Amino acid sequence: MMSRPVVTALMLNDLLRTGAEIVLQKGSLITPAARDWFKEHAVPVTWLEGANGRGGRLAVVMDTKLPEMRAVRTMLDRTGGLAEVIEPAAGRGSLASATRRLCGMIARREVARGVVFAQDGAVPVCVANKHVGVRAALGMNVPMVEEACRELAINVLVIEYPSQTPYLMRQMIQRLTAGPSVPRPELAAAIASIEQAGGKAEW
Repeated sequence: MMSRPVVTALMLNDLLRTGAEIVLQKGSLITPAARDWFKEHAVPVTWLEGANGRGGRLAVVMDTKLPEMRAVRTMLDRTGGLAEVIEPAAGRGSLASATRRLCGMIARREVARGVVFAQDGAVPVCVANKHVGVRAALGMNVPMVEEACRELAINVLVIEYPSQTPYLMRQMIQRLTAGPSVPRPELAAAIASIEQAGGKAEW
């Protein structure tokens, strides 16, 4: 079972530095250094009740009829952080449509992050990154996800499930949910500039 979200002093410093609102999940594991950080910094913190109300942590796109996805769904249910499961409809374009729905939930702040389970991750990564405020990456392994979280503060993770074990998928999702919620200021400014220009930029 995936552990509770971990709040570290490094994570809190990143949020403070970028000016992001500090929103944390009630029941998170607070490290001793993070507890000291709260004592030293008088900043407002919003504590979310859980995934069932507004602002739930995680929504996923998955076909729950697949045997390999059933175990993942059970694992996600046990964490208490799953807000919604979006099942792709039958037919071509169904995964892209489900990914767009997930990105809409993130844009409306109904969920903080999302995971797309796909046989081929190219389409959902491309579709997700077309949405304003969405930063998606393909997760092939845990270090790759950690880097994407650290450098981009991704909020959508695409996992090609046929090549992953349930344990590794759980580890990657844990890194996503514990990662920073906003990218570094210079990267955030570059992304905002491109988004405001309608996706066009001087290269």
